[in-house]
Amino acid sequence: MPFLSPTVTFTRYMVTDALPDNFWENALDAISSRCFREGAAGVQEMSAGWASAREPFKEEITMEDIGFSDYLLLSLRVDKRSVPASLLKKMCSIEERRVMQERQLNRLASRMRKEIRERIRLQLLAKSLPVPSLHDMVWNISTGSVLFFSRQDKICGLLEDMFKTTFGMPLKPVIPYTLGLSLIDPEAGLQAYEQIRPEALV
Repeated sequence: MPFLSPTVTFTRYMVTDALPDNFWENALDAISSRCFREGAAGVQEMSAGWASAREPFKEEITMEDIGFSDYLLLSLRVDKRSVPASLLKKMCSIEERRVMQERQLNRLASRMRKEIRERIRLQLLAKSLPVPSLHDMVWNISTGSVLFFSRQDKICGLLEDMFKTTFGMPLKPVIPYTLGLSLIDPEAGLQAYEQIRPEALV
């Protein structure tokens, strides 16, 4: 688990929406319907879903997997398939020569070469094994604080979309400006603080 490692990198968020009284029951149902299932996405370059942080490669998620007092713990599992560029180039070249010989052509039109490339790419993609990556998320449902153990823009974007779809609430990124605003004494220095441009603290 990344959050138990000696050093960690994470992105901070806040959930400001009020939670329903039956939050845990609804949350488990919503998470279970979006948990990662092997092969469910078919042949795609990338697929994502929720997984247990303790046992990320099992397909069922229980309350014991996600609920720890006031904390909800999950992993965002992302599987990626890829085709090496050199392999794709080699296989396309072989297929292009085969087609030219079969049709007795001296050269192929650009459209046909594109069609061959895409067909070969999909064939190779189907044969490649997906490589999984796991990104833990810890949500304190009492304070609304969320820690997500990744700084990759694409992965953070996936989390934000998955979170909104699952829980029906948006994640609000925490930047130094908004963090400082939440800690400052309103009577002591709020007016001076509000004159600071937020981008200067990002």
